[in-house]
Amino acid sequence: MSVREGIGHGLARHLNIRSGLGIAAAIVLTAVLSLGWMLGRQIRDLESAGIDNTQWTLAQLELETAIFARDVIAAGQGGALRQGRDVAALKLRFDILLSRLGLVRSGEIGRPLLEHPGVPALLAQIDAYADRVDALFAAPDVGSEELQRIFEETIGVQPVMRELSLNGLDILAEDAESYRHRVRRQAELTALAGGLLLILLGALLRLIDVQRRRVVERDRVLSRTAERLNSVIGNSLDAIVVADRQGRIIDFNPAAEEMFGWRKSEILSRKVRDTLVPVERREIFEERIRTFAATGREYLIGAGRVELVARRRNGELFPIEAVMTHVEGPEAPVFIGYLRDITDLKASQARLIAARDTAERADRAKSRFLSVMSHEMRTPLNGIMGVLDLLNTTALSPDQRRQVGVALASAEILLQLVNESLDITRIETGEERIETVAFAPGPMLQRLISVLRPLAAEKDLPLDLDADETDLGAWFEGDPNRVAQVVTNLIGNAIKFTERGGITVSLRLAETGIEITVRDTGIGIAEADLERVFAEFVTRARPEGRQGRSDGLGLAISRRLARMMSGDITVSSVPGEGSTFRLWLPLPQIAPPLEAPEPIPEPATPGSALSVLVIEDNAVNRMVLRGMLQQLGHIVSEASNGAKGLERLRAEHFDLVLMDFEMPVMGGIEAAQAIRDTFPADRRPPVIGLTAHGTAEARAAGVKAGMSEVYAKPLRLPVIRRILDGIGTRGEARGAIPDCPPDPMPVGALVDSDDFEEVVEMLGAERIGAALDGFEREWHEARPVLAGLIESDEGVVAVAHKLRGGAAMLALAGPVQSLGRIERRAPQRCTTAEVEALNAQVEAALAMARDWLAAWEPDGADA
Repeated sequence: MSVREGIGHGLARHLNIRSGLGIAAAIVLTAVLSLGWMLGRQIRDLESAGIDNTQWTLAQLELETAIFARDVIAAGQGGALRQGRDVAALKLRFDILLSRLGLVRSGEIGRPLLEHPGVPALLAQIDAYADRVDALFAAPDVGSEELQRIFEETIGVQPVMRELSLNGLDILAEDAESYRHRVRRQAELTALAGGLLLILLGALLRLIDVQRRRVVERDRVLSRTAERLNSVIGNSLDAIVVADRQGRIIDFNPAAEEMFGWRKSEILSRKVRDTLVPVERREIFEERIRTFAATGREYLIGAGRVELVARRRNGELFPIEAVMTHVEGPEAPVFIGYLRDITDLKASQARLIAARDTAERADRAKSRFLSVMSHEMRTPLNGIMGVLDLLNTTALSPDQRRQVGVALASAEILLQLVNESLDITRIETGEERIETVAFAPGPMLQRLISVLRPLAAEKDLPLDLDADETDLGAWFEGDPNRVAQVVTNLIGNAIKFTERGGITVSLRLAETGIEITVRDTGIGIAEADLERVFAEFVTRARPEGRQGRSDGLGLAISRRLARMMSGDITVSSVPGEGSTFRLWLPLPQIAPPLEAPEPIPEPATPGSALSVLVIEDNAVNRMVLRGMLQQLGHIVSEASNGAKGLERLRAEHFDLVLMDFEMPVMGGIEAAQAIRDTFPADRRPPVIGLTAHGTAEARAAGVKAGMSEVYAKPLRLPVIRRILDGIGTRGEARGAIPDCPPDPMPVGALVDSDDFEEVVEMLGAERIGAALDGFEREWHEARPVLAGLIESDEGVVAVAHKLRGGAAMLALAGPVQSLGRIERRAPQRCTTAEVEALNAQVEAALAMARDWLAAWEPDGADA
């Protein structure tokens, strides 16, 4: 609420109070006048002595009765008749008596007398007396006898007259007392109203005096406010323009003069439309004036601040920020415009936008550069590491083998840096995605530690896992690959910066998440550097000046990945004593599934030489792959791009295709799609994709195009050996795997006993028994899908992959191998014979697993 509105509301409130007091005083004054008039009338009634007249009439009635009785008795003795008094005089006296009775009956006392108990009976007796006397006077000759009877009647009625007179006096006394009470009460009310009137008049006078002083004070305040307002308007940095309903300018502050180039004296009474509005906007301005007049909206132009174009006196157009509103004037609304020249602001915004665009272009260029460089660096790394792997298979001296090991370790470090650069680029560009799958943190840590323990052993450092036995079987939903990447980096850093002591990895689980702690006894981190270690490429010097800890990109990426998973990494450290890194991830805990999402690798199946087609545009990479494959005893053919590879595939049969993603003429994705769409099923060999972009998106794109699997470069010799072992013999691979039952396997090969015992020790016999039952149910549900008897959204490949994962978790080696063949072959459906043979194999494997489970005893059971 503005100051002016507050003052107006205060004045209205006080005016209402004063008006109320005035009305109350007028009402009380009217009441006092009315009471005074009534009191005066009552006093006048008292002065008229009406009550005395009534009392005299009652007394006269009794007296007249006595006089009439005297005259009758006198006449009855004959004296009066002898003296010439006649009956007419007696009748006159009787008429006077009756007239007194009429005054009593019809006068002011008559009404209350008639209501008094017993009076009607008295009046009835008097009326009967009057009728009898009238009858006696009506006789033709009134004599002594009649007069004697009239006398007796009159003597008999005298007590009645006296009783009537007494009743009248009682009534008069009561009325007089009541009248005196009314007069007294009227006088009291008049006095009270007069006192109240005096109080109200006094309060009204007091209020008027207070209001007078307040009005004087408000006048002073309004005068000072008006002075300040004029000062604010006059010194405002924003232009303020005031116009009337017709758009004529009625006020123009100095800032407006400076902004528009008009003097106030020159522009007053001129229209805004003709002076400040650009020519092309004038009709719109007039339309808004008319719309406002018709609708009475709060704002003339928009709501709040709007950006407009204004016109200076010299015709120059410039941008302004404006607030256009209105207030009620004495006769009509008045428009007020608060205007600000934003020419400089617009120029600054344009510079900022240009700088932002430049920075974004530079960032995109950096991201493209890192992506291209990481891809291009993988190509020579592929050659280096491949040649070193091949060299390592030859006869070398101990020094040469050590030198090859150093070269391979250096190449792996360089590859890790390339991967980290690519990871941080994907994170910055938002391309990195976090998956949500079921996994068990305990077994995952056990596998990581088993892989990294030899690295720690090289420095004589123990690497241990501290976890409750019950936590090892707990399952959560998250991204196990990213969690493993972060933990691997933390353990790797601990090994790198620890010379003596040891390293401990702790696992603590909760229903809301997991906490993984990596403690080392290394060089430690100074307090000032605790947060800096999470920046990119941090290098800190030791106190003695020698190079100390260099954290590269690993911790930066690890923290970013942790935060992408809604968690975080914190660190505490004591220099010289060691560091503790804590990874907290808020992951939901779930019930253990009946199948593991991370199947163990298939056991290698030895086979004869395979014909392999290598489709790769880089000659060095082709040479390395050819050397590795030939080293393993396979036949190798080459093609420099996807189009030439398709020509070779149309002309020859190959057991396996190794194909790069990015090649000139035709890339690997297009070539894989062409193989899938144009080659018949018996001419489609398994296609293994090779890419420098080792991301989940790249793998998904390759599998979608028809590739059996996708691997990131550089491809190492053990990986190639595992790929070829999975392909199987040349006869099985040529022309894809034929629709035939799985090969009979030795009974002992259906279940991997070592792996089965390990998983039973880890999860317990009861849980493995339930898992076997669950796998059996899933197998029976999947049989009609594999045979194509029922439709399924997943398809044969997805169902086989799912079953293969469950079988691998239970160490059912035979079904794992058979389902792997189906998955790689990717048929639309399996034959009935193949499904039945696989069913027999699954049932035999399950029976063997249950037999082993029944005979299994945990270590220490005999104790």
